[in-house]
Order: sequence, then C-alpha cells, then structure tokens
Amino acid sequence: MDALFSKMLKAGSTTFFMDVKEAKNNKKYLTLTSSQPAKEGEKKFAKRSVTVFGSVADEFVGALKEANTIIDGDGEFSRKMKTGNITYYVDIKEAKNKTRYLSISENQPSKEDPTKLSRRSITVFNNAASDFVGALEEAVGHLK
Repeated sequence: MDALFSKMLKAGSTTFFMDVKEAKNNKKYLTLTSSQPAKEGEKKFAKRSVTVFGSVADEFVGALKEANTIIDGDGEFSRKMKTGNITYYVDIKEAKNKTRYLSISENQPSKEDPTKLSRRSITVFNNAASDFVGALEEAVGHLK
C-alpha cells in the first residue's frame, strides 16, 4: 500500500518515519515507525511502530505538544486516549542516565488471543522531541 504522505526524521542513530495511508474502508491513518540499527540477530534494523487513527489524531498531537513543553524540565506528564478498542499513552519517562524521553504506546486486543492485549511503543528522546512533534503535526494535516 502506497503512502499518501511520508516524512522521515533522523535523530542520532534512530530514524522516524511518518506515513499517512488509506485503509480499504477509505479512512486515513498514520503509522509512526522508529528504526534503529539492530543490536543482535540477523536483521540489520529493529523497527517499532504505532498506528494512529484520524478519530484521535488531534488529541494525540495535542498530548505530544503539551509533553514537549515539559520534557526539558522537571515536570511529569502522562496522558491516556482511547478510540474504539485501542488505547494510546503518551508519557515522559527518565532513563538511568537521567535523560528524559517520550514514550508513545498503543494497546489493543491481540489478533492471536483477543483476551490478551498487544502493546506497541516507540521512544523519542528529548533532543529530538521538538522536531518529532513538528513532523507529526505536518503528517496529521494530511489525515484530513
């Protein structure tokens, strides 16, 4: 499936991709992918992705914009958003070396076992947060 819009953002050894696509039901959605060199195994890159649907996109961007204003300080941030059977989380966390980062995750029922949840997440460190949020705003503009 071809993307209707694509944006790439390089942040250190991580590359973020933001792709707007259209589902079979003609609804647009955004896939956020984080790609890093793999530390082990046969694959050259480790990829993680989160899919954001149009019904929650504005709230999602709003949460990330708010988190971005706090990430370089001492404040805490945690936001939960829900659309259908998918729950999104945007949190500011701190690594062992005291570097702060955005944790963006989604929970939804597992395809293999709907009684269990499947969780997918990506991480954006504070030095890339502003650029990430800016690119995300541009991508979400293409969902409409």
